[in-house]
Amino acid sequence: MYDRKSERAEALARYAHARPYSRELEEMLSKEQLDVVSVCTPPWLHASQTVMGLEAGANVLVEKPMAMTETDCKAMCDAARRNARKLCVSHNFLFSRAVAEAARRVTAGQAGQVESVVGFQMSTPRRRLPDWYEALPGQLFFDEAPHLLYLSRRFLGPGEPELLHAASLQSNPVEVQRTQNVVTVLKGSSAMGILTMTFNASRAEWGIGIVGSEKSYFIDLFRDQLLVLGRGGAHTPSEVLGQTIGGIAQMTAGAVASGALYATGRLLYGHRDLITRFLSAVIQDGSTPVPGEEGVRTIALLESICRRANLNPLERVS
Repeated sequence: MYDRKSERAEALARYAHARPYSRELEEMLSKEQLDVVSVCTPPWLHASQTVMGLEAGANVLVEKPMAMTETDCKAMCDAARRNARKLCVSHNFLFSRAVAEAARRVTAGQAGQVESVVGFQMSTPRRRLPDWYEALPGQLFFDEAPHLLYLSRRFLGPGEPELLHAASLQSNPVEVQRTQNVVTVLKGSSAMGILTMTFNASRAEWGIGIVGSEKSYFIDLFRDQLLVLGRGGAHTPSEVLGQTIGGIAQMTAGAVASGALYATGRLLYGHRDLITRFLSAVIQDGSTPVPGEEGVRTIALLESICRRANLNPLERVS
């Protein structure tokens, strides 16, 4: 167990019955001969530490954002190929219960033609925040936007979406979150995507909607709940009432299921499935659930948004 802060390394090591390291990561990698390394450090360390792990012969699961630049991401992929090791990016929401079910329905054609994808995030500075977020372009935006970007890419259809527009509203740098709002418009092969992220909101909520010609889906990412919106007709009072009752029933059932998982510590937002698939790929020499190339494409899009919206980092935190 490695952490730059010795007290955290020791606490985590006690919990995991492991040996703590806090001086040099190379020391741990050279002494332990690890099969798998999970990189959960600040984003600007992801590239160097991932390459270090791959060069030491470990397979690597790296947190999002994969790295700070597309160039760094490609170097990580090169290191994986060069050392014949697995590289996986933690795009965990792809494997959450609600997203996986929506993806299954869309793939099966139940949505009809996907017309648009709408993603939104509300965030409040009263949340527990990492001590390094100001070092990123757009602060929390760069760390959290990958979730909405890889989900949008999943549902916008084949090929990479085109960035049509990106704009930000920023406040005085002394504010807790300088970047207040970011709006992005994407054009897929047959659908449009709109992403809006607000960082000085009243509360924290994340969601994504997939609008189809036959059925539409709204996913509450925080609660891992799926709301299915069927076809409408003349919008009569009885139809509206039926839709309302059906929606309440779905939300109630979803709240009970997710609440039970949360209460028992099993609401993991896809992490368990992602890690299980990654370890299976390592053991059986199979394909990783989110290969490095997927991370490259997400970061390339994120970089483009930052340039278009004039998002730059503040002073880096050590």
